[in-house]
Amino acid sequence: MYAVVDVETTGLDPVSDRIIDIGVIIADNNAQPVEHYTTRINPLRPVDATFIHGLTDADLADSPTFEDIVQELADLLNGNILVAHNASFDAKFLRAAFERAGYTAIIDSHTSVCTMDQSRIYLPEGSHKLLACVERAGVPSRPAHRGLADTQCALELFQHYRNAEHLGQRHTQSALNRHEETVLPAAWTRAKPMRITTNYELRQNQHRASQP
Repeated sequence: MYAVVDVETTGLDPVSDRIIDIGVIIADNNAQPVEHYTTRINPLRPVDATFIHGLTDADLADSPTFEDIVQELADLLNGNILVAHNASFDAKFLRAAFERAGYTAIIDSHTSVCTMDQSRIYLPEGSHKLLACVERAGVPSRPAHRGLADTQCALELFQHYRNAEHLGQRHTQSALNRHEETVLPAAWTRAKPMRITTNYELRQNQHRASQP
């Protein structure tokens, strides 16, 4: 199963900035949606990136905090493979947010499916921003810098890539992403699920494992 995710944030630093909007679409092993979740989140600090997503402090004042939704979100994501456009960004923010809330979160962008990176394999040359990718892929949805809207775009890109791989329609066999890391086709075949648990549960599991 896959968890297609998009987060909007107060800024670009996962240490000092916070998630303010999240969209999640759970998809089955054929990349077909089965469940969706979205919420705004009160970051308990000023929003600095309103010019990107349009969300203001007033918009978020009555929203739940991350701690309010953390268990529900952990249950939703745990055991699923992360799919996101620029997965390293979402993975860093999710991991930092869960750890601040007292959870151990194994969310590794290198074992996720990045629809930005995979665009270098399955789309013609061009910009790798979300809007440019969905336009070149010919998918109907359009990004809006909102969690669920951008998540829907990422899901449709993911479906496009899987279909292209099935048809043998690669534009190249490998590429380099913007971090100079090698991108290979069909990342979903090598991806690993996220593991998210409370620190208490982790200690309990470690204690049981150590018993004779």
